[in-house]
Amino acid sequence: MSAITTLSRPALDFVQALSLSPWNVGVQITAVALPCLLLSETAKSSLGRWIFKPLASFGFLVAALSYLPSSVSSTTSATSFATLSDLTRALTSSGVLGLANSYAVEIKHIVMNVAPTLFNSASSVAATSAVVHTTYTKAMMGAFVLGWIGDVLLIPHKGFLPGLASFLAGHAAFMVAFTFHGQDAVARQKALGFIVAMAAVVGPWLLPKIKNKIMRTAVIAYMLVISGMVMTAFGSINCGREFLPERILGALLFFFSDLFVARQHFVHKTVLNKWIGLPLYYIGQILLASTLRGEHVLNR
Repeated sequence: MSAITTLSRPALDFVQALSLSPWNVGVQITAVALPCLLLSETAKSSLGRWIFKPLASFGFLVAALSYLPSSVSSTTSATSFATLSDLTRALTSSGVLGLANSYAVEIKHIVMNVAPTLFNSASSVAATSAVVHTTYTKAMMGAFVLGWIGDVLLIPHKGFLPGLASFLAGHAAFMVAFTFHGQDAVARQKALGFIVAMAAVVGPWLLPKIKNKIMRTAVIAYMLVISGMVMTAFGSINCGREFLPERILGALLFFFSDLFVARQHFVHKTVLNKWIGLPLYYIGQILLASTLRGEHVLNR
């Protein structure tokens, strides 16, 4: 038993460092929309895909914005529920319409008051009393926007290549964020071993099934960029409060979710790919969004 404990200690230490994301309004949107999206995929409902996929992705955008510091405080707190009983009490006290109104007010605050702070420059801080966000914050938000665009583009089958390009750009934005956050060469080199092993497995499995040369080139480019995203996530310097486990786990979940996207488009079409890949993707995005809690009003 002691040998097992010793071997599992690094993994246990890593998991224990995870900070559970606050159950903010964006996380709640994704948590509701994702099951509806999975049911729509099972039923092959095009209408359901067009409604619930953009909504689920909008959730991680709102979640990321909710984590950002703002000079303007929200006037509502009804949309932050720690437990299901909190949600039940809110429904009992205010009803469905009252709860929906609380969500609308909270989202309006996030979009109108928090999002604009991303575009403030250091020189305008004194005049506007606004928050100055880090390069990490801005690059991460750019990646989430590109992820939302990619999700919408992937809904129609003909949008696969544009969607791939949008996600490729999003992964590049994640790389920029992780690089500016700080890199440790030793940790990055360890991640290289994982990437090489995965490439040795995924390349021979996937690439021969892609007959179109343009598509194969695009997929190879995508594989290189997402591998770089995972490596820079591993290489991110952990300064205690800066949520290293969330970055690594979020990047890995994103990486593995894309394997199911590839399997769906090039290997074997089955709804099981969606039931595994989509939860991995959205949980990964929420974990990455939660790292913005560690970003304060530093300008770098």
